[in-house]
Amino acid sequence: IISKTAFSQISIHQDKKIDQYLTQKKTKTLMGYRVQICFDPEKSTVEEVRNRFVSSYPKIDTYMNFEAPNFNLLVGDFRTLIEAEKIQEKILGEFTISIIKKEIIHLPRVD
Repeated sequence: IISKTAFSQISIHQDKKIDQYLTQKKTKTLMGYRVQICFDPEKSTVEEVRNRFVSSYPKIDTYMNFEAPNFNLLVGDFRTLIEAEKIQEKILGEFTISIIKKEIIHLPRVD
């Protein structure tokens, strides 16, 4: 039995922009806007507001974070300022505050 083994090496040269594009595509976040509708040092108060918001707007995601000394409740994943302003106008008067903040957001829902 005679066996021959051949080894070869392949080099791929590609533009750096391709790697940058692929890295961008992998991320599921981007710069956008959220509307802050509540802040309070008591987490239970913020959770109550969150529950009220979710019952009225179940398709809009909510996010709670802590920035000493307050818990903040932000809503939505809006790509444009106009989208954030529309929801801000819609909820005006329902909640204590409505402040549009520029943040890193998740890709918006498609439903």
